Amino acid sequence: MTAPLVSVVIPAYNRAGSIRVAIESVLRQTWSGFELLVVDDGSTDDTMAEAAKVSDPRLRLVANPRNMGAAGARNTGVAEARGTWIAFQDSDDEWLPTKLEKQMARQAEPGAGFVGAYCGLLTLGLLGDRDGERPRLRYVPDPAIRGVEGDIVAPLLHGNMISTQTLVVRRDLFLELGRFDEDTTPIEDWDFVLRLANAGPIAFVDEPLVHQRFSANSITRNTARRLRSRIRLVEKNMGLFAEHPAQLARQYQIIANGLRDQGDIAGARRYIALAVRTHPANPRIWARAGEIAARSLLPRRAAGSA
Repeated sequence: MTAPLVSVVIPAYNRAGSIRVAIESVLRQTWSGFELLVVDDGSTDDTMAEAAKVSDPRLRLVANPRNMGAAGARNTGVAEARGTWIAFQDSDDEWLPTKLEKQMARQAEPGAGFVGAYCGLLTLGLLGDRDGERPRLRYVPDPAIRGVEGDIVAPLLHGNMISTQTLVVRRDLFLELGRFDEDTTPIEDWDFVLRLANAGPIAFVDEPLVHQRFSANSITRNTARRLRSRIRLVEKNMGLFAEHPAQLARQYQIIANGLRDQGDIAGARRYIALAVRTHPANPRIWARAGEIAARSLLPRRAAGSA
């Protein structure tokens, strides 16, 4: 078989109820010349059986020998891929039919030189894990963000605006940059696109070509794990963050807030002190430092339950 230009990778873990919708949204693409790899990550339900019901020569099913997490499953898919470009889809999301067509058109522009491309994302639901939350629609990246194409390192240091299912990247560059870091799940996409943006310009298709839904077992809802991953991400990318002290201080403050919410007041004090030293001109950081200092004076039981 002739090697496809694009390989699409879907990691899947216990997604029997949604995997076919995700697969079919890829197979409906108006742009041809791709293969689709579904990587089952040790599911204990009928995910693979549901995926196997789809009959299409572009579809290949791959199974991890054990559960390796979304980052590990994506890395497995890339290792199996034959395409020059890699695109990612999630097992509970949906692509609009023109996603690949519009992204690959940007890559083909004369003299473009893009190392990757992403598109808009329409999310349904919230990232929190509280019961009874009312759903809402949200467009990513926020229209208020400037500099969403080309050299986008600075806005990416503020926060991630490129989710994996919106990304297309050259396979050789993906491997050269070190693949997804399996120890930064569930923000391995942010960690990777920081490295990607540092390697060259990234194109943006400003349309909501991916629809994202949050499932009950989504790793994104694990706030403690997200916090650990954020700490690792900042440490790994300290060279980039150090060039933007305000953004580094912001990350320290977010980490301090998370540790405070978990009841780790000592850790919160340590990180808010780093934030103050990094960007002492920010009055909000001083205010938060005062709040955390006051919290540390409360009796242990009160501090933990507040």
